[in-house]
Amino acid sequence: MIRFSARFAQDRRGAVAVIAAVAGGLLCLLTAAVIDLGVLVLHIRRVQGAADLAALSAVRVLDRGEGAVRDAADRTVQANVAPEAVVSVSTTLGVYTPDPKIDRAQRFRPGGAANAAQVEATSPAPMFFASLLLGRDKVVVKRRAVAARMGGAPPKAMFSIGSRLARLDGGVANQLLSGLTGSKVSLSVMDYRRLVDLDVNLLGFTDALATDLGVKVGDYDRLLATQVDAGRVLKVLEGLAGGSDGGVLGRLASVSAGVKVELGDLIGVDAQAPDGIRQGLDASVSAMDLIFAMLEIGGGERQVALNLDVPAGLADLKTTLAIGERPNRSPWLTVTSDGQPVIRTAQTRLYVRARTAQALSGLARVELPILVQLAPSEARLKSLACDPARRVDVDVRPGLARASVGVVDEARVSDFKTALTPRPATLLSVLGLVSITAKADIEIADVGFRPLRFDAADIQAQRTKTMTSRGLATGLVSSLLQRLEVTVNLAGLGLGLGDLTKALGLLLTPLGPVLDGVLNPVLD
Repeated sequence: MIRFSARFAQDRRGAVAVIAAVAGGLLCLLTAAVIDLGVLVLHIRRVQGAADLAALSAVRVLDRGEGAVRDAADRTVQANVAPEAVVSVSTTLGVYTPDPKIDRAQRFRPGGAANAAQVEATSPAPMFFASLLLGRDKVVVKRRAVAARMGGAPPKAMFSIGSRLARLDGGVANQLLSGLTGSKVSLSVMDYRRLVDLDVNLLGFTDALATDLGVKVGDYDRLLATQVDAGRVLKVLEGLAGGSDGGVLGRLASVSAGVKVELGDLIGVDAQAPDGIRQGLDASVSAMDLIFAMLEIGGGERQVALNLDVPAGLADLKTTLAIGERPNRSPWLTVTSDGQPVIRTAQTRLYVRARTAQALSGLARVELPILVQLAPSEARLKSLACDPARRVDVDVRPGLARASVGVVDEARVSDFKTALTPRPATLLSVLGLVSITAKADIEIADVGFRPLRFDAADIQAQRTKTMTSRGLATGLVSSLLQRLEVTVNLAGLGLGLGDLTKALGLLLTPLGPVLDGVLNPVLD
């Protein structure tokens, strides 16, 4: 018996199994703690985001009385935290003093001539394993947020610039969106009408986007420096639409995945208005304008091959539209108190290759390449006034254009960092015996800015106004063909130079109005 006890005490076999059993138990406990901790952190973020949004909603209806403020805060929290998870929402009116010398926690004081609302949301976070360790299955989370309406700030204006489709042609619009997203887009004219009629409040949109991205609501500097997926932005927009888009935003969100957008390229604020973005974004824009501006920025290096109808007189028509970046990182929309920044539309190039239906003097059909380069239109704040009536004056310089008959490398049409210089185009070549080359160039420009006024009614209605370029002739192609410089090379044929040039003029002149009719809707 003594000998057996000594052998048992010295036997080390099975020690690893004991250690593994103990370690496995500790690992299970650690895993349970990590899972519950992750759930707790996620719930804290959700409750804090709901409190932030509730405070912003409350302060927007501050002038309607305490009942309306509390109701707005309650509904916002309920909409952003599962109803069964909300214990209580407490809303307090008071005075907020934005003084950096005062401790952050002491800047809000209850009572007085209220200019701020404090919302405190309390909600239990579900625990899955904590009951084994702590003896309870929930941890109560309490988060607080304050939003203030500050007066006395200098007046600011928010305005945007962009080009719009002159008409909602489902075919051309779908081709443009397909090119910008890199996916197949097939929306009806009714779908586009829904997007035009859908107004998006930018303040609510940016706050909802911040919550979705995990950015603290109100931290617009960080939000605008964030690069996001256009598909994710459109999903947030779909949630705000509440079904009024008829499912269009959901379809666009799926095809826009992978298109990256930096929000600072979409919305900007000048250095003289650091608080302007917080006050200025409480305005609405059309969902159509917002979507196209975002996709132009994110998909701005793409080319769009437009399949336009081939009109009478032409055998073939190929059109390439390239939409480039906005120059100098110019945003689509800005909040500003002075003339900076100047905002610009995206640069555009349109390259057309047309082939005549009739042969020239029985020899061959004529190939006609045309390049139209549209430089950006520009706008800047000229002046604004709030008393006795609200008024904003914006200086606008409509788009400059240059049109040429000539050949370019199509691979470089979408490279907006490289200038395109068209070479004389070979309109016709027959077995090396007859060749016709030609070139033409027109530069059209509005040399200065012109004023555009928005009165109180325009501002209230968020009315879009259009400035048309005085220099852009309606008969662009017709004017171009009239300036055509033609070179004819003949080898051993008894056909006079004058006869061939005259025949070319007779063939091309009627096609000017035809091509103008095709391209004007695209240029519009």
